[in-house]
Amino acid sequence: MRRLLIFLAALPLGIVMLLSGLLGCGGGGGGAGATTATTVATRSAADVIAERAEKVLASTSSTGDYACNTITAPVLAGKLADPVQKDGIYLLDVRKQADYGGGHIEGATQVDFSAWAAPVSLARLPRDKKIVVVSYTGNAAAQATGGLRMLGYDAAALKGGMDGWAKNQGQALVVQALSATAYPVAMAPSPSGFLPAPSKFAFDQPSVSSYSVLAQKANIIAGGMQPAGDYANNTITAARLSQKMAHPAQQPFVLDIRQKSDFDKGHIEAAANIEFAAVTVPENLVQLPKNKKIVVVSYTGGTAAQAVTVLRMLGYDAALLKYGMMSWNGSGKQDYLKYIQSANNPLAR
Repeated sequence: MRRLLIFLAALPLGIVMLLSGLLGCGGGGGGAGATTATTVATRSAADVIAERAEKVLASTSSTGDYACNTITAPVLAGKLADPVQKDGIYLLDVRKQADYGGGHIEGATQVDFSAWAAPVSLARLPRDKKIVVVSYTGNAAAQATGGLRMLGYDAAALKGGMDGWAKNQGQALVVQALSATAYPVAMAPSPSGFLPAPSKFAFDQPSVSSYSVLAQKANIIAGGMQPAGDYANNTITAARLSQKMAHPAQQPFVLDIRQKSDFDKGHIEAAANIEFAAVTVPENLVQLPKNKKIVVVSYTGGTAAQAVTVLRMLGYDAALLKYGMMSWNGSGKQDYLKYIQSANNPLAR
């Protein structure tokens, strides 16, 4: 209860009233598979979303084939080659229909990124299978993954997206994007004041009533993305972020969600460090600004993208740094480029 009061106290009254009003609205058809539990009649939508957000990030595993809710192309290809494992995977391609038609992973279902949370899209998603989300570079897929996990779907993003799966023209764009990675870093250690993630949570499905609230909010967030501008599709490039950081009036709040040991080796000036699993701990959330753009930074952009969707569902104006610290100071980019340049899996048309 103390955490709940802290969280609600940080919300503007208008947002609390708006979220509370969502309780009277219906959710997507995918809620039919959710577990039954108490209703949210006595809780606000903000309560439901906040409680779910803490559980979803804290329950993320950092090991295994789906570490940090991602999977590499070679591992996925191996699973799809095994009929038994393939039967337990649902492929969701969130690229544009034209690009999907030009080549996709066999068996994948297509839905536009901005419509991943639409009721008609959620209604066809299985709850008894692993959902692997595929996009161009993996960052959009990770945003959808974060939202799907909020709704109780066991989702993961394909690392590198289609760039990591098969040869395509987009790989050259990644190489170009990562070629200018000499932006300055600060070496100051992570400031104290943030709590670690709790270890008590296991990933599960929300109740039917909670699902309705979560699905409503996810649809608003996904459908309201801006496709153009500095923060197109909730993403900003390193070059544009660098320009903004040089002007105090334009500076966003930078949230680095990498492990503390990596943050201390070099990070964007003035960045705050909260490790991924601990971002949605209520006492940490209240230290994030509600009246300022938040740019989330991770290693390659994958976990940052997941956190962005969760933060936006919580009412924060969040975006991710495209390609993460790879695009800022080149950290880890050589291994990533080798990964996408070795892509050679088949495509269906």
